[in-house]
Amino acid sequence: MSSSTLLSRLPAAVRIFGLHTRALVSQQAQCSSYSENDDVVTTLVNRNPRNMEMLRLARKPQGWHLEASSPRYWYKLMLDQSKRHITGRVEHHTGTTVVSASTRESALKQHLYSTSDVSAALNIGRVLAHRCLQSGITEVYSELDHHEETSEKVRMFLTAIRDGGVVMEEPNFIHELDVSMFARVRPVLPWRVTEEEALHTSAADTSMPN
Repeated sequence: MSSSTLLSRLPAAVRIFGLHTRALVSQQAQCSSYSENDDVVTTLVNRNPRNMEMLRLARKPQGWHLEASSPRYWYKLMLDQSKRHITGRVEHHTGTTVVSASTRESALKQHLYSTSDVSAALNIGRVLAHRCLQSGITEVYSELDHHEETSEKVRMFLTAIRDGGVVMEEPNFIHELDVSMFARVRPVLPWRVTEEEALHTSAADTSMPN
């Protein structure tokens, strides 16, 4: 007599109990194969220090209107020039240099004819723009455009930064009043923009004639 025939002659309650017991045994065996690494984490800590700034939720320093240099920025583009070297850097509003590129670096210095001419400023801008994008910085505040017409080095440096994909203007932070029910114009929330929309917008911007 086969096992299927014998199982069919058993009472329904016994068969259901046997199937339930077999399911419990297989479930326990499956759970015992899991380790502590298979547990689902219910909370996530974002360790990206630029997370709130990229979401435009971090407030900018206000400062005073009579200050010579405006402190209302998250990241500021700086250009330091000396008689022998050129250094481009992005400074946080706390005074910390986040990204930098300098002709003092041997990896850059060996490919330059001069470490203080216009070509050096152009290449420093290219390298700095690439490093900014790698670190997640796509928008910076700059006051160098005031010297763009009087200095060829500054003009080539800023041209390389723009061509590298870094926007020379920071957006405003999202205030709680901007998203209230009484707000007349609501800004586009960054966390609601999908990757497809962002890629489509960037592709449209690059296809537009200058």
